[in-house]
Amino acid sequence: MTKQKIKSFDNVSRLKKIIVVTGIFVSLFGGMFMAIIAIDNFKNYDNPYLFGFTFGTLGLLSGLLLARKIKPYVILNPKMLTNYSSLSIMFTIGFIGISMLGGQYFNTTTSTLYKCDTFIVLDKEFYKGGFRRPEKNILILNVEGVSKRLLCRQNFWQTISVGQTTNACIYKSPIGFDYLTLTVDK
Repeated sequence: MTKQKIKSFDNVSRLKKIIVVTGIFVSLFGGMFMAIIAIDNFKNYDNPYLFGFTFGTLGLLSGLLLARKIKPYVILNPKMLTNYSSLSIMFTIGFIGISMLGGQYFNTTTSTLYKCDTFIVLDKEFYKGGFRRPEKNILILNVEGVSKRLLCRQNFWQTISVGQTTNACIYKSPIGFDYLTLTVDK
């Protein structure tokens, strides 16, 4: 694609219009989809909010930088020029999703298994779902003397009682986002 000159919007090719519009929509909806998958995968990290904030911010900054760099190539008409901030936000959402999913994938693949052992269930918590609020089935395990919260599936949560033991694995991450997984709740 070539750089679009200001005031020469009349001769924009149909192919360029299709590519730009498709790219914006794929970026927006693909980014939201990737963010949802990533959030579901890093829910049992030791610091899930810090992970989401770190990689979300990284995606936000890289998306804004790239949106600024590609601006001359994607402007199709004067209206897009005046409303480019909305378009750049749609584009940036895609990068937030890519960054979160990529960070989660990198963290998972570079993490090493520290230990698989049986841990005692100290407590169980259940939060009923509702409108725009998912149901949460939480086990609190005694992991090396520290209470750790672990989200699990409902059918597993119902079969285990406080005081019982369950098998879980601890993974250590080189970037500091350690996590815990249940071996029987797949």
